[in-house]
Amino acid sequence: MANLEVNFCGVKIKNPIVASSAEPTLNAHNMKKCIDTGVGGVIAKTMTDSEAMRELTTRSKWRFLNERHEVCQGKVPRCFSLYGRSGLALEPPEEFLPQIVETVEYAKDYDAVVIGSIASTELEGWVELAKQIEDTGVPLIECNFGCPHPHMMPGVKTGMEVGQDFEYACEVTRAVCDAVSVPVMIKVTPQVTSLVGFCGDLFEAGAKAVTLTNRFIGFVPDIETGKPLIYGQAGIGGPWIKPLTLRWVHNIRQAYKDKLFIAGTNGAYDWRDVVMFIMCGAHIIEMCSAVMVYGYEWLGKQVKGLEKFMEEKGYQNLDEMRGIASDAALPYSEMPPERAKVDPELCTNCGRCLKACFYQAMQPGDEATWVKEENCIGCGGCYSVCPVPGAITISIRQ
Repeated sequence: MANLEVNFCGVKIKNPIVASSAEPTLNAHNMKKCIDTGVGGVIAKTMTDSEAMRELTTRSKWRFLNERHEVCQGKVPRCFSLYGRSGLALEPPEEFLPQIVETVEYAKDYDAVVIGSIASTELEGWVELAKQIEDTGVPLIECNFGCPHPHMMPGVKTGMEVGQDFEYACEVTRAVCDAVSVPVMIKVTPQVTSLVGFCGDLFEAGAKAVTLTNRFIGFVPDIETGKPLIYGQAGIGGPWIKPLTLRWVHNIRQAYKDKLFIAGTNGAYDWRDVVMFIMCGAHIIEMCSAVMVYGYEWLGKQVKGLEKFMEEKGYQNLDEMRGIASDAALPYSEMPPERAKVDPELCTNCGRCLKACFYQAMQPGDEATWVKEENCIGCGGCYSVCPVPGAITISIRQ
């Protein structure tokens, strides 16, 4: 049986799938439902001392959007977008902290980990919240420097408003890390100029891990009404964004190797995506959007799917998988020359490859397409559009 256990910042987590800080972890009731599914852990909804960010949650709105960025009516496609406006934890700290304590005790019976999440609008507030949530017994604290919504709330400097101010973000990180004894992880926004360098600065300031990444800010109009969905700009993420997030996971792994732990989030739909995150270098994967569509049981299915995949492929543990795709990546200059080859026995002469070739390499034939090799650069466009498996192959040019 494959071993799904992961060491994250010195904390043992029974498997790498974690419910991220969002509506599915809004309170003790919700967090327990996540834990019941068999996930490795939960990250509580971000506790805050900002009344504005708590009040915003009472007016939360989100929509699941299809590939045309229209509201899904019934069936939600795999690569949907989660488009939403929401705040942080509903309750003030003195009311939310008992729910963390309750969840920490509940999680012990399931060998699950509860991670605290905090956000303040003042340096002193970050420190105080960190101390308060550490006292609940959580083994890790995530500082939320990525929440996109404060950017649209003048005067509320938290979330990505902190994450885009590198100097202040490092000051907060340093102060929090000095104030608590548990490891601190930083959830970052992708909307910065130099995320790799910033993550290094956070590490130097004391952070043991980074969460890559929170959502972008988007804007979607309804062409029937001429008005914006849910009244204006909103946070946007979901499965469609996975390649962008994986790029950052890969870059951070290559820059810092084993010095900095990585939590991947924003893009993981199912266990296949979890595998991709791990192969790019992530230690744990935070899931949210698909859970909001399919319910809590979705989490448990992905744990089982990951375990089955590892057993079928012969992976004994996560270390054998982590970062293998990232470490195999080549720079542009080292890509080998390739060419296409058509199997005339399989080709149906549909002509799709002719439309996808811009180098005059794919040539029409009476019964099958053929390749003019001196023109072929091996771009793979023909391979991608061919409807018959095996009819076109791409191989390294000898």
